[in-house]
Parts: sequence; structure tokens; C-alpha cells
Amino acid sequence: MAHHHSISGLVGKLVNELEVNCDADKYYTIFKHQEDVPKAVPHLYNDVKVINGHAIHSGCIKQWNFILGITLHHRIFEGDLMKDYKKFDSIIEVNPKPNGNGCIVTWSIAYEKINEDSPVPFAYIPFCHQVCECKR
Repeated sequence: MAHHHSISGLVGKLVNELEVNCDADKYYTIFKHQEDVPKAVPHLYNDVKVINGHAIHSGCIKQWNFILGITLHHRIFEGDLMKDYKKFDSIIEVNPKPNGNGCIVTWSIAYEKINEDSPVPFAYIPFCHQVCECKR
């Protein structure tokens, strides 16, 4: 597991990386088809629905109802997170391991704080790790 971060004033990026013993295509498909996420990790996500666009195409808008507070690579536009952040993007990248056994899951959070008093979202990294780990 690796944690990386870069922070510069109001803008920053946090990265969580984890090796998972699951086929990369299978793992990615769970998150691409949002209806599978609450089934895979019901203790973290209780619902997800498409608000605008087609569910499996880039750029669609989805509403994620989560227990702790994060989304997948769809920008968060409203909700409690927007009290502290102008921008809060979450990106999951899934790549097969070179030896073909399992995959590497990288979950990044790119954010822009509303002001200096807004917290760096370190608290969301354990959540990202927990979601990734659930599919081990």
C-alpha cells in the first residue's frame, strides 16, 4: 500500500494505492456499473443512481449515497463536502499487475479548498482504502 500527497495552499491531491487479488477488468466493472457498488460494499455505499447521462459513459452525473463521504470519478457538486471544497474529484484507476495475478487500484482525490481553514481531506483516505480492500 502506498500513500502519496501533494498539497499547495488551497489545491491538493491525495493518492491511495493498493494491490488487490482480483482481475482488473472484473474489479473495474463493479465501479463502472454503479448498481454493483452497494452490493459489493453495502456497509460503505447504500445507494447510487444516475442523475444525467448514460451510466457507463464518461461525464455522466451520478448521485452516490455513501456512509463516510466520497464519490467515484464524478465530480461532487453538492452536499456536505462542498462546505469545505470548491472542487472535490475522486478517481479510481485499476491496472493489471505485470505478472497477471490481481491488480493495482489507485484512488486519487483532487481537491480545492474554499479557504485556508478548510481541512485537507486526509480523513477520506482510510475510506478509499477500505473500499478498495473490500474486493481483495
